[in-house]
Amino acid sequence: MANFMTAALPDVPIDGVVRTILDSLDASLGDVRDALALPPECYTSPDWFEFERRAIFDRDWVVLAHHNVIPDKGDYVSIEINGEPLLVVRGRDDEVRVLSAVCRHRGHLLGEGQGNARSFTCPFHAWTYDLEGTLTSAPEMDGTLPFDELKRTACLPRFRHEIWNGFIFVNMDGKAAPLGPRLKGLTALLANHRMDELAAIRTVDWAGNPWNWKFMQENALEPYHTHYLHSGIHDFAPSANVRFTEWDDSDDAAIYREVGFTHLDGGFNVSKRGLFPPIPTLTEAERSRVVFAAVMPNLFIGAQGDVVFYFVILPQAAGDITLRVGLLTTYDNLGLPTADALLKGTLDGIGIFNEQDVVANISTAKGMRSRIAPRSRWAPSEKTLVQINAWLIKRYKAYAASLQRYAEAAE
Repeated sequence: MANFMTAALPDVPIDGVVRTILDSLDASLGDVRDALALPPECYTSPDWFEFERRAIFDRDWVVLAHHNVIPDKGDYVSIEINGEPLLVVRGRDDEVRVLSAVCRHRGHLLGEGQGNARSFTCPFHAWTYDLEGTLTSAPEMDGTLPFDELKRTACLPRFRHEIWNGFIFVNMDGKAAPLGPRLKGLTALLANHRMDELAAIRTVDWAGNPWNWKFMQENALEPYHTHYLHSGIHDFAPSANVRFTEWDDSDDAAIYREVGFTHLDGGFNVSKRGLFPPIPTLTEAERSRVVFAAVMPNLFIGAQGDVVFYFVILPQAAGDITLRVGLLTTYDNLGLPTADALLKGTLDGIGIFNEQDVVANISTAKGMRSRIAPRSRWAPSEKTLVQINAWLIKRYKAYAASLQRYAEAAE
């Protein structure tokens, strides 16, 4: 087994607002008929966001990219996750690796953006690394250290990763339980989409979204709002056709729901129909629904008959996220003469729904900062939000308990 770098953030003290929130979380557990929403401070407090960075984003699996964004040897994409700059690289051996994007000399970033490379050369002092992260050149360093010694000590750190359905996940502290065994239900539900075999378009970043990262998953997963916020354009996928999945604590890496269409091959655009030919491995029943799924914490998937669209959610602050937007479909679909126009129509259609959600998310983010913001009860159709809370609180409490153990051991 490879030796992986670990890079967890320094722990934070549990006091003030963090302690107050932790002491109030049990009210958000239980049945949808009884549970309360999370405290508003969970969405607005910088202190709580710092707690989450450690409890969630350092200690669980966090999505980075789909592997077919880097289909060819030498392809790479850069991403900053939880403040850590990373390179997701396909090596000359066709293996995917997650490497530090920080030069081991003076810390200049390597391989920014996306592209194809034979190696990564730092523009500051020309230190060069191969696609496995091995240092291959360090000009003018012989007077300090022999190159062989540098090569042993100054390679790019490699982080533990796992690939599920083509999506590449990283675990920064190196201790998370394997991801795949905790995605059994969603894996079976989406098996015929064969997402690992689909072509991936180049992703687009939407930065500067002024709301908390949890809003993105919550809005996407609850059908209560669709008849009201998306009235008319969402009627082909009515909330009355939603099928929920019961919570299973042993299979808890994803929260998801299905929505049946009113017709075959529905699609999220003004025509209400998928624009590409359907994925050929799907049954008619699968072409007559969409699966909305969150692989927690930061991957959202919408799997319909002709495409799978997805968001990689990149929190920047308690009230600021970047969305990395991607889309998967068959290689045959992307080879059509009309592919560019169909892609534009598909993405524009998703954008219409997203624009309506943006207005709601911004308004809710402002409302949550009110000194009398509510901690409300759920509607039955918000069942997925109780499941999100169960996922979150389990991890909040585990991290808090680990800090308490450390404190007691130090006494």
